[in-house]
This record gives sequence, structure tokens and C-alpha cells, in this order.
Amino acid sequence: MESTMQEIPFSVGRILDHGSTVHGTTTVSTYATDGAPETTTFADIGARAAGLSHALRDLAGVGPGDPVATVMANSAEHLEVMFAAAAMGAVFHPVNHNLSAGHVVDVLTDARDRVVVCDATLLDSVVPLLPRCPAVRTLIVVGRDSDGPGPSTLPGADGPVTVHDYETVLDGRPTRATWPTLPETAPAALCHSTASGGTPTAVVMSHRSLWLHSLGLRTADSFAVRTGCTFLCLVPVFHVLSWGVPLAAFMSGTPLVLTGRRTDPAHVARVIGEAMPRAAHGPPSVWLDLYVHYLHRPPTRMSLREVFSGGAAVPGSLIDAWETRYGVDLVHAWGMTETGPVGTVARPPTGVSGEARRMYRHSQGRFPVELEHRVVDDTGTVMAAHDRNVGEIQVRGNTVSAQGAAATPDGWLRTGDIGSVTRDGYLTVHDRAADVIRSGGEWIYSTTLENIIADSPDVLEAVVVGVPDEKWGQRPLAVVVPAPAEPGTGPGVGPGAGVTDAGADAGATTDAGPDAGQDPADPAPPGRPVPRDRAARALRDRVAAQVPPWMVPERWAFVDRIARTSVEKADKAEVRARLARGEYDVVTLDDTGTATGGTAPGTDDPVRST
Repeated sequence: MESTMQEIPFSVGRILDHGSTVHGTTTVSTYATDGAPETTTFADIGARAAGLSHALRDLAGVGPGDPVATVMANSAEHLEVMFAAAAMGAVFHPVNHNLSAGHVVDVLTDARDRVVVCDATLLDSVVPLLPRCPAVRTLIVVGRDSDGPGPSTLPGADGPVTVHDYETVLDGRPTRATWPTLPETAPAALCHSTASGGTPTAVVMSHRSLWLHSLGLRTADSFAVRTGCTFLCLVPVFHVLSWGVPLAAFMSGTPLVLTGRRTDPAHVARVIGEAMPRAAHGPPSVWLDLYVHYLHRPPTRMSLREVFSGGAAVPGSLIDAWETRYGVDLVHAWGMTETGPVGTVARPPTGVSGEARRMYRHSQGRFPVELEHRVVDDTGTVMAAHDRNVGEIQVRGNTVSAQGAAATPDGWLRTGDIGSVTRDGYLTVHDRAADVIRSGGEWIYSTTLENIIADSPDVLEAVVVGVPDEKWGQRPLAVVVPAPAEPGTGPGVGPGAGVTDAGADAGATTDAGPDAGQDPADPAPPGRPVPRDRAARALRDRVAAQVPPWMVPERWAFVDRIARTSVEKADKAEVRARLARGEYDVVTLDDTGTATGGTAPGTDDPVRST
């Protein structure tokens, strides 16, 4: 017997046609500046994407399989390029403009991009790179000002690069296109990893994988992208197509709100207040910064009901704070470029409440049916599902990359995440394999310590890294951003009070003053900052109450800001580099909790003692 069902290939062109007709009046609003937003519709995006496809073919000779790169912020024009390139059979390639110049050259060269579409505001960072990118022949500029047409050519690696204005190439083009019938396994998008661990890695997504991922985002167990529920996209398009939300939105008729290059808390707060989105996504740093902003400038009303966050572990205290103060579900999600990207979403099972619900919400979420998983120990043995069985998380599925160094011989993807999975399929990531601290033959998970420290009301953010230790090999060192005092509480209320003179990551010293000998159990005198050694002791005691003694950090540093990567993750490589350069003022506690002198691990700089 054979199936009687039709077989029609999945394609991005079908998504575009559906969204621009059935949901043609649905809006996309871009708040790129402090002025009024630019608003367009799905129908307009569809018409302009069709025109752009004609221009790419006629002016640059773009055909099936050819990559089309973008160096752009989140905007309606960026969505037009995404849909035009993929629907016509080319490959959409968004480039992370926050990468170093060398990495931008690497990804453009690796992809052999002949066409680059670039925001005018980013030209200064792109034009100097063109002579180092041998494949680039055409540059299309979006948003040129009115000072003139600009140059028609620019120097390239192998001859001149032709320059076009985006609106000019669209002018007079047909606003309809017949998209080619493509194999659903044909490439549709090329994304690169963020290079936090080295050279960016290419992942090529098919029309089929994008369809299946978009369908998954529409389900209630995932992001619930649906008709009429406005979605604020704070994840850049260059980060795995804004986690695939724009594609799901065109399937569903979901209004989109974009913010250009801006994710600063004041701007995001203004956009939320005006656009009134129901849902949003962004890295943990966005929700941390916005929470602090709201402490001092409370919103008059809160439209958000749920926000999705991933890319780094979300502190449980931040999840709880958003729910308690604003009634917003901060939903943890897990995934990576190689998983398409969203893998798990932390929605608790029905019927749970109280502490059980809280624990589910603090996990990375439940694996969906389309993403198989296993936990493998360091000998390669697959372990049974149990929250005490910790090993590397490996996955496979229809949206998972099948190639590259991370692929196992039997077809699984090594994620590099160390974690466990419960019997009911909920994932908890304990650490990245590269960040596990190996101390005296035991493993210390930095994420575990970070979550405990960040749970303190006196802490805004924390990062834990391993530092060399002559006796144990490595020991944990905690870098802490103190929480600002809430309005009306006054100074001297915890580690955050008054510890703000260090400058960004500078780690300048604070004189302990006459309070240095005070009993650590005594409160600080009103109006006085808490000395850093006392802050370190308080946090050390908090950690010691929840983990074995050998996991407790002896070394602590307090800073104003922790360095972040191009996609707003805590940059542990930079933290380690600054430690090695002696840029942190490290407080070291002995077994009794007394701050002692010495040398910062890996440096010849003195450690402050009190």
C-alpha cells in the first residue's frame, strides 16, 4: 500500500506568499530611532521582496544556491532581503556586524558571497573590508541619506565592487514573482555561530528545516507565535534569523515590532510602552538591564505576558523577579545555531504548582517530539534519563545540523553542553564543557555557582571561571556585579551599595575603612558602602549553604559590568583574559572567611587584603 497524500515541497516562498496575502494587513513596525516608528505590512514586504528578487537576478546574476549576505540591523528591509533571497532559491546569509573585522572577512570569504546588502549606518565598518573579500562584486546600500548618490564603485579584492542604492534598484521592478519549485532539502539560509570559542562555524539550513522549526514555534508548548499577538524581536536577524520568529509570524499573521540596532533599556521600555507587544525574545542581559531600568522608572502599564530568553543561562532569581513584580513569564529556552535554533522551552507541565512549578521554570525546558536527545558520559556511554545522570547533551532531529566536527559517527550532534534530563524530558544545563572547572579530580559547574550567587538580592549578575591553583589544578573565581539599591532603600544595604566606583570591568579598589574589623554579621552603618571583603564573605556563606565545601569559591571580584559577546552572552574568554592581565581587584578568603593577601592566579599582581 502507498500513501494517497500529496507531496508538495516545503519552501520559504510558500511562507512569503501566505503571509503577504492571507495576512497582508499584518504590520511590521521598526523603532530604529527616538522618533516615530516606520510601519509597513506583510503585503508590502511581499511586494518589495518580489521586486528585490528581480533586481538580484538582473543586476548581480544571483541564481539558485548563490549566497546573498546582509550586514543589517533588524528592520523591514532586512526581512525583505531574507524572503527575497530564500524564495528565489538563493541562500540568505545574515552576517553578525558585531564580530571582529577579521571574523566578518572570514564569514564572507567562507560563504563566497558575491552580493552584500548593507545598512548605510554600517558602511564605515564594511567598506574597508571589501579589498579582503575576493568574491564580493555587488554592494547594495539601504537607507542612504539625501547628501547624494554616493560612489558607483568601490575598490574590491579582484576589481571594483559595484554599488547600488536599495530603493533605486527596487524602483520600477515587478511586485510579483513566481517562485521556483525547489527540493525542500535545498539550502535556504546560511548562519554562522557567534565565534565565542574561536572561528565562526557555518550552518546551512534547508527550506524543510525552516518550515518545521517555524511550525514548532507556533505551538503552545513553544513560543505560541499566533495571529494578532504582537511579538517584539530583540534577537537580531543575524542570530539564526531572529530565532526563526519572523518566519513563524508570516505563517501566523503575528504583528512584529523591531528596534533596529537598539536594545538599550530606555529604548526598549519606550517601545514596549508604545507598541504594547504581548510577547518578546532576547538574551538574558536584555531582561536584566530592563528590569533594573524599571526599578527606577516603573512602567505605567505592562503589555508583556511572556518573554523568551536563551543563549545563556537565565538566573532563577530573574525569572522569579519578572513574575513577582510585573506578572511576566520569563520563559527559559535552549538551543544553538546547529539546532535550528530553538530546541527546548521551559513551560511547566499542567497540574504543578509552588516549588515544583518553579523548578520546571528554572530548567532549560522540555524536549519536543521532533528533537531526540541523549546524555553521554565521558567514556561515550549513553546514560538513562535521570536528573542525577550528568553528561554531554547530544541531539538529533529534522532541524539539527548533520555535518561538522560536532557530529558523532552514529549521527548525533555533540552540543558541548553538560547537563541532565529528567524522565519527563526536562533539560538542565549545568555548564559548557569548556567552562567546567576541574578541581582536585572533581568537576565544578560554573553555572550552578552563578545561579546561587545571582539569586542573592544583592547581586545583579555573576560569572564564575576557573583559575590556576597549585594544589587543586583549578579553583573557581566569582566575578560579581552588585545590584543597585532600589529607590528609597538608601545606600549601605548590601554588596551593591557604594561598590560602583570601579569603572567598566576595571576592578578598582575600595578602601575598607574603619569597618574592616567589624563583625560581618553586623549591618553596615547607614549611608556607608559595604566593604568588598564583607560582601565576599556574605556571598561565600550563601554558596556554602547549598553546595559541598570543595565547590565554594575562595576568590571574588566586584565590577560594574561583565564583558559580553557579540550576541550579549557573558564573555568568559574576556573575563579570563582580564584576570590574566591583572585587571581585577581580587578578594581572597581563607577557610575561616578572613580576607588574605597573595597573588591573583595567573598574574604577578597583588591581591588586595584587608
